[in-house]
Amino acid sequence: MKPFDYYSKPQTFYPHKKDYTTFYVYDKGACIAEEKSGSGTGSITKSHLNQKYPNAVIQEVLDKEAYEAHRKEYDAESAKLHQEFVKDLFEEFGVCNNPKSIRCFELAWEHGHSSGYGEVYNYFGDFVELIRDT
Repeated sequence: MKPFDYYSKPQTFYPHKKDYTTFYVYDKGACIAEEKSGSGTGSITKSHLNQKYPNAVIQEVLDKEAYEAHRKEYDAESAKLHQEFVKDLFEEFGVCNNPKSIRCFELAWEHGHSSGYGEVYNYFGDFVELIRDT
């Protein structure tokens, strides 16, 4: 079984809307600035631009298609890692072909997922004895 961090940290970074937001600054009908929001310490905000351009109109535009595509990529990778964890967990405890293994996992997930994969592993280890053939 891989380290628990492997399953909880996709290679694709979590998408934030601010990474897909562009601000357009208008003064007297003309666009005088275009700035990407971005993330990090130097990220641009609407209030920052209002201070920098007090008499201008600030338009905030989200690239919804790019954001949603990134979100789908992140979700797909997270789901793949979750399925890999379940598969590895069943192999670790030798219950791949047990028809009750999925229900056992569901109970372990219900009890432990808020504390991470390590806790789910611990609960599964406790519960798996109930479904093993003797």
